[in-house]
Amino acid sequence: MENEKMPAKTLIDKLYSLDRRIIFVFIFLGILVPFLVDFPLPIKPTTNVKNIYDTIEQIAAQPNGGTILMSFDFDPASAAEMEPMSFAVVKHIFSYKGKIKLVTMNHWNTGTALAEKILLSAAEMYGVEYGKDYVFVGYKAGGPSLVINLGQDFHGAYSTDTKGNDTKKMAATRDINKLADFDYVIDWSAGTMGIDVWVIYGQTKYKFKLAGGSTAVMAPDFFPYIQTGQLNGLIAGLVGAAEYETLINQPGAAINGMKPQSVVHVILILFIIFANIMYYLKQAQDKKGAN
Repeated sequence: MENEKMPAKTLIDKLYSLDRRIIFVFIFLGILVPFLVDFPLPIKPTTNVKNIYDTIEQIAAQPNGGTILMSFDFDPASAAEMEPMSFAVVKHIFSYKGKIKLVTMNHWNTGTALAEKILLSAAEMYGVEYGKDYVFVGYKAGGPSLVINLGQDFHGAYSTDTKGNDTKKMAATRDINKLADFDYVIDWSAGTMGIDVWVIYGQTKYKFKLAGGSTAVMAPDFFPYIQTGQLNGLIAGLVGAAEYETLINQPGAAINGMKPQSVVHVILILFIIFANIMYYLKQAQDKKGAN
């Protein structure tokens, strides 16, 4: 018995069984090309991000300015998302040299070097003076108990900064006695001992204005705090950082990182649409062939 000749593959058959390696090539190009070709990326800041920007602007507009407390509660593993947002906000604050004082700390000892790098880079850009315009009091263990202590006696919790300077004598901290004396508290949180601690043991008890930033995967956990008013703003992941860079008109690592991510998302959407179209065309062809 002679073998029956297999029917030639149609264009639909070939596209339906497209080699997945072609998809990998497009993904690779989607990541590579944005680093080689510059193009504008339209980014519209969301309300949660804009609230932080607006609050800092309001503090700067006060006759005597104000003081902001910032806590760097992340580590190198989460720096890709957390560093761009914290750097953008620090630059915004330092741009109001002489108007806003910044006091910084951290609950995570692994975040100390990252915080110092961000502060030094931004300070060099804007020429702010340590001790007068900003202070880094550093890491101290305790978590909830530390926040409670800060709420009652700031100088008791941090009598000196990381350099050994007396916090009662430095211009940035000498008039701060408790958490309620800060115009704003911002926490950069990548896990435990972050935003939850500041809300539960700090804001709920001492009623200061609080905002935060987190990795994208953690952000949904903090949305209830936005709804209750315990957080007045939240920067979520790289996209949130890109929104803030847009607000201060200083494109940086976040916007640059969003470009390949956005291109790859478009490629994946197009392939999903293509796959669905080919599925229905293949079904129609097989049905026609069966008749």
